Amino acid sequence: MKKEEIVEYVRLRPRELVKRREEMPVAYIGLGVLEWHGFHNPLGLDGIKANRIACLLAKKLGGVVMPPQYWGEVRRDLCEMVADPAVSKWLPAEISCDHTMKICSAMKLKKNDFEEDAKRSASFGEWELYENLLLRMFFQTETLGFRAIITLPGHFPLIAPAARAVEKYERQGGKARIFILEDHMYAPDGRSGDHAAAFETSLMMALCPELVDMSELGEDLSEPNIGVIGPDPRKYAGVKFGNQILNRFEEIAHNFIKSAFSS
Repeated sequence: MKKEEIVEYVRLRPRELVKRREEMPVAYIGLGVLEWHGFHNPLGLDGIKANRIACLLAKKLGGVVMPPQYWGEVRRDLCEMVADPAVSKWLPAEISCDHTMKICSAMKLKKNDFEEDAKRSASFGEWELYENLLLRMFFQTETLGFRAIITLPGHFPLIAPAARAVEKYERQGGKARIFILEDHMYAPDGRSGDHAAAFETSLMMALCPELVDMSELGEDLSEPNIGVIGPDPRKYAGVKFGNQILNRFEEIAHNFIKSAFSS
């Protein structure tokens, strides 16, 4: 039996860690949240997606995967809160009714609890707590001997606070080069990135098919997918598309690593 290649920091023994780090001093950090991603996907999709991509990149390009981060974000930016046209005018046409109530009903939860938690998050200074958490993560990763960091925000609202955390890190003397790998980089013309639709579902089908069950959505295409924002995964999601996205992400990460160590 072929020995498993271990790339996660928490699973490596000291000599194994030092060997991988000396060969390629790059750390990967996946960022996610706990959020509804349709009946067909797991609730931790964002972090699972980011961490699985990180592990794939580490195996192909070298480096070590740090533990993913799920906690601490501003709770108002979840599907359980924003998938309501009365609140979020930016929602596409397919979200014509309040999906938040349907989501909460399916989860046997109260929307009011999410609203109160969003207010609670605001009382902590909006994104300040999360940005400072990322800032500490970056410095700790540098302390562990890494010269470059690739962070992967699996949830779109995490991108801006991650960028602000990078700015703080650099202002405070951080020495590692940091790159934020974002979904939309697959196709800058806007054809990439969604919420539990064709893009994210395809990635999950390629990365961890055991966690996706398309039968949960039913075959009637006239029925809306609760909390799914983007091209219908029943029509457009597939392993082939997922692998195309992964190949593009590998190319982007490779280019960053090459530039990070060329100077």
